[in-house]
Amino acid sequence: MKKVAIITGVTSFLGKSTAKYLLSKGFIVFGIVRPDSTRKENIKNIRGLNIIEIDFDTLTKDDFDEFINAHSDKEFKDIKKADITFIHFAWGATLDRSNFMMQMLNVDYSMKVLKFAKIMKVRRFIFAGSQAEYSDTAYGMAKKKFADEAVKSLKDTDINFIHFRIFSIYGKDDRENSLIKELVRCLRSNTNIDLSSCNYKWNFLFIDDFVSIVYGFIENDAHADTYDIASDDTRLLKEYCISAKETLKSKAKLRFGARLDSIETFAIPNIRKLKSIMPDITFTKFEKGIKTI
Repeated sequence: MKKVAIITGVTSFLGKSTAKYLLSKGFIVFGIVRPDSTRKENIKNIRGLNIIEIDFDTLTKDDFDEFINAHSDKEFKDIKKADITFIHFAWGATLDRSNFMMQMLNVDYSMKVLKFAKIMKVRRFIFAGSQAEYSDTAYGMAKKKFADEAVKSLKDTDINFIHFRIFSIYGKDDRENSLIKELVRCLRSNTNIDLSSCNYKWNFLFIDDFVSIVYGFIENDAHADTYDIASDDTRLLKEYCISAKETLKSKAKLRFGARLDSIETFAIPNIRKLKSIMPDITFTKFEKGIKTI
């Protein structure tokens, strides 16, 4: 049976990386983008990726039917009887986590995405939740609210709702202003860097490990549940920063306390359920990931 993945947020760091990996594993991959997206250029050179333009905010019931009929003999002609995985990465205002109204709009948008996935009769729906769900931020509450609503919506269906609570993923294609990219950039140029106290627990997962987890959950036909997606290396963020400096043999000063600490709660992941799906998983050592970047 053919393996198909339909991905929203395919222009993002996680979306692009997942699409490339699944394509390398022989999947038929469809990336959904908004018609007015300015980031479509980011994925146009991914060989084999089928790009579908949909605006879920304006899609009505009639539009759903018309869309399916219009594509039944084109892009989707090979997947009528396939094993389809829907992966939902799309989420707006990820850097404006305190804006309650903006985050609730993401819930409405995601419910429309879920409706589309139900019409497509997918086998499983993987939702990219967040460690922020353990905090009381608007962002975290919205992620959790969608997950709760999705479970209710899928109650009488055969779709497995797989809820990823994703911790911090890093890699060379991450956004340039991410902590790790900024840290590596300063360390390599021996430029001093201002940091918060970093005196709290953190967990970093390398992007290569993340995409292999997505693949593993599909291949092992993981059951519906909520999973912490993280590495087996939880330590003080300060220790991570010091390790990065030592790994890169940098002369830069790490100025801890120069920035204010985040008000978010920092959760400690429990990867027991993740390892029950992938018992043989091995994680990339942070120091190796830093060298790769």
